[in-house]
Amino acid sequence: MESLTEQKPAQKCFCKKNPVLAAFLLGAIAGAAAMFCAGFLYLRHNLIVSYEFPGITADDFDDAFENAVPAESGWKSSREACSLPLPSDGRALYNWKLCNRTYARGLMDDPDRGLVLPALVPCTVSITNDPGTGHAVVSRLNTSLLGMIYGGNARKVLRSGIAPEQEALISLLADGIRKEKAQRKETEP
Repeated sequence: MESLTEQKPAQKCFCKKNPVLAAFLLGAIAGAAAMFCAGFLYLRHNLIVSYEFPGITADDFDDAFENAVPAESGWKSSREACSLPLPSDGRALYNWKLCNRTYARGLMDDPDRGLVLPALVPCTVSITNDPGTGHAVVSRLNTSLLGMIYGGNARKVLRSGIAPEQEALISLLADGIRKEKAQRKETEP
């Protein structure tokens, strides 16, 4: 029988038995945590893209969306009634759906995720004025990034179709607004 004063030899800590393996595991855990944090921060800053348009207001963009998206482009625009409150400083806030049935069909036909990807169809375009400058700010989901995340057919549809065409339509609207404003200036006495 052992006496209470006798002690068993202390077992060595896992770290002391296998210092190389312990360092590897610690490095792997730290690396995974760093990658998670970096990925989170990257998504937080890149999931929504915004464009500022000097000399154009949110009201100008709202009027342009209503009148200027050509039906033959395949895109359909419609103003969305938004239940969000207006900004507390009284700035205008407009939400438009900018959708294309052809691209939506491409997402629905994805063999792996065709039933869930239509919920992702990134149509909403938000328009407001920058509080500091008064210039229009147009924001939308970063469809290129979403395409990279989902891969497969969604990558092709989102990155090669929706993203460049939405950017082109927004730029065309801005160019049209600028031309219209310049023409108005020329005709004013």
